[in-house]
Formats: sequence, C-alpha cells, structure tokens
Amino acid sequence: MKIGSYLNRTKDKRIYYYDYGRLPGQRPAIGVFTYTKPKNQTEKNHNKQALELIDVKKSQTIIEQQSIGFAYTPPHKFKENFLEYYAEYVDKNKTDGNRALQNSFKQFKEFVGRSFVSPVDITENLCKEFRKFLLAKFKGETPQGYYARFKWVLNAATKDKYFQVNPTDEVSAIPNPSATLKKNLEVEDQVEFLGSEQLYDRLFLF
Repeated sequence: MKIGSYLNRTKDKRIYYYDYGRLPGQRPAIGVFTYTKPKNQTEKNHNKQALELIDVKKSQTIIEQQSIGFAYTPPHKFKENFLEYYAEYVDKNKTDGNRALQNSFKQFKEFVGRSFVSPVDITENLCKEFRKFLLAKFKGETPQGYYARFKWVLNAATKDKYFQVNPTDEVSAIPNPSATLKKNLEVEDQVEFLGSEQLYDRLFLF
C-alpha cells in the first residue's frame, strides 16, 4: 500500500491519496491535507494530526486488503478491481431473455463513474447511495430488480470471502414509491417483468 501526494494549485497545501496504480480510479483521495508552510501553531498541530491520521488510514486499508480471502482462498484468485468480479459474475449467471443482471452491472458502472473499484470501497453507505441512484433514475419495480441483482453479486462475493460482512445486509431492495409500474414500459423492461425470473424475484427479493 502506497500513499501519494500532490500540491494544490496555490501550492499552500499538500493533498494525499491512496496509490493503487496509474489507471483511472486507482488514486482515490484520502480526504486529508497538510499545510506546506504552516504559519502558526494551529497549522503545525493540524499537520501533525493529519500525518498521524494518514498512518492510521494506511494501516486500516492494509488490514482490510489482507483480510480479503485470508485463510480461505489463495490470494491470486481474488480480483483487486471489484468491477472485474461483477463482470465475471454476470457472464457466468446471465440468462437468455432476461437482461436485468447485465443492466444492474451497467447501472453500477455508471453510478461509480470510474474503471477501478477496490472491494474495500464497497461499503454499506455506497450500497445505500447506489440504491438511491436507481430509485432516482427508474420507476416502478425496475430499481428493485436491478438492486436485487446487485445484492446477488454481493452475496456471492461475501461467500467468496471478499467481505467479512455483506455490505448490503441492512440495505434492502425496494421499488420506486412514486409508482408501482411504469405507464409506458420499454421493450427491455417488458422482458424483465414477464421473464422467467419474475416469480422468483417476487418471492425471494431481500
């Protein structure tokens, strides 16, 4: 685990980030900065506390990464980019005539807006934000269906030891409260609602 930094435009602050690599999304911000030339004791104290916080965050991240697959599965079988795991799950579990799983992946990629997502980034709060994203974008049962598929992926990942606790356990799949069904269903939505998995979803959505 590396920690990188850069100067802001005015060069009076140094910004810190996690350095996972050079691909887009592999340098997420830590949310901590230090003053390059502290002007008083308050700013000096800030720098000291900020550097201590960076050390704590670095240690926590290392522990989280090491816990992935620990004592269960060889580390080389784990994917550092969770989007790759999601894509592989979709490829292995997609069904003819129903694209809800593929579409859930498409919407998740649009939601995160980057090409690299570490498993440690998948938190309960992120799951809540993704559900909110779907509810704001779709009506009726569509957000419920897409998020349910997302939960399938997280359930599988938890069983594969990517997570000690499933981040979606306390974040259920729900329909858009503004409508029970779309008035004008798109062709793809009709396939989803009338497909072979509809009954399964109504009985087992969680």
